[in-house]
Amino acid sequence: MLVAVTGGIAEGKSTVLRWFEEWGARSLSLDQIARTLSAPQEALWQAIVAEFGQGYLLPNGELNRRKLGEAVFADSALRRRLNRISHPLILGQMHRQIDEIRMQEPNAVVVVEVPLLIECALYIQFDRVVVVEAGEAAQQARLAADGFSQEAIARRLASQLPTRVKRIFADWVVWNREHLEQTKEQSWRIWQELQQEIAK
Repeated sequence: MLVAVTGGIAEGKSTVLRWFEEWGARSLSLDQIARTLSAPQEALWQAIVAEFGQGYLLPNGELNRRKLGEAVFADSALRRRLNRISHPLILGQMHRQIDEIRMQEPNAVVVVEVPLLIECALYIQFDRVVVVEAGEAAQQARLAADGFSQEAIARRLASQLPTRVKRIFADWVVWNREHLEQTKEQSWRIWQELQQEIAK
């Protein structure tokens, strides 16, 4: 079974993914795949340098993610250019890793964290969709704690569909608004339901 975990920025997707992995799922994160592919000399790094030049590199050759992020969230045309070169590489690697897992464990539950699942219409590739929602106030607080300005936060939130829209596509919604233990309990119930589906 192939399960997607999605939601907005800073809503707790990675935390829910980690719990599913602890309970027995095989997990993938598209953010992590993107980081791996954008390491110096890797495929996405090369594509970014070819498209944008070396202006988004640090002195050691690594990608300056903060600078690139600020640029693409401020300029929708630039963001489309980045998506055009990055999405095929990231999704290609995702499919390769899913295929490898299925060869090793045909009955595995594979859970993939996909930030732009709805925006890119990727939900049709998954058996089930879990949406994690914390609410905009929590998103703003978490991003501010990470050092983002209010202007940068507003741009990031505006770049994605509101999570209330993503809920329309969900088989389950995890409300990450109260205590973390309550969020974990909701996630555990979803995991149990997935196990029941597989056992049928």
